[in-house]
Amino acid sequence: MQFLQGVSSFSIALCLIRGGEPVASFIYDPVQKEFFHALKGEGAFLNGVRIRPSAKTDLSVCVLATTPPVASYQEISSADQSVAGYSRRSLPHAFAVRALGSVSLQLAYVACGRLDGYFEYGDDLYDWIAGSLILTESGVRVTGIDGSSPFTYGTSGILAANSELHQQPHTLLSA
Repeated sequence: MQFLQGVSSFSIALCLIRGGEPVASFIYDPVQKEFFHALKGEGAFLNGVRIRPSAKTDLSVCVLATTPPVASYQEISSADQSVAGYSRRSLPHAFAVRALGSVSLQLAYVACGRLDGYFEYGDDLYDWIAGSLILTESGVRVTGIDGSSPFTYGTSGILAANSELHQQPHTLLSA
C-alpha cells in the first residue's frame, strides 16, 4: 500500500515456512538499502551484521509502534481495539507511540533496537510472519496480543518487545 501511494516506508518481505514454522525470513527496504534476514537458530542480521533489540526496561522512555487494520471498515472490532490500545492504553504510558508504515519494517526495527516494541490487533499473519522470525532470532519476545501465547498460526494479534519490557505493554493492552 505504501509503495502504491508513493510513501517511502515500504518493504519486500519473504518467509520460508517448513512444518508450519518460519525457518528463513527476509525483509528488504529498497529505499534505505537495508536487508534484514534470519535463519532459525542462527540469529538475525541487518546487512550482514548481527542485530539485537533495545535493552530498555522502563516503558516511559520507550518508543512503541503499531498499525491499525488495513481494511478497518471490514475489521471493526480490531479497529476499535487498535484505537483503544493506542490512545487509552499505551500512549499515556510510553514515551511515544507511532505508526510508521510498513509492518515488516516496524518489526525489523524492533529487532535491531530502533523501536522498543510493537503491537497490533487482528489476524494479519502474512504481515507478521517474516518479521516474527527476525524478532525471535534477535532476542525479542514475540507473543499474541494477549502476551502469553507464543506467536504462531492462528494467534490473535502480535506483541513484541525485549523480554524485560514485554510484560509492561502486555499489562496495558489487556486492561
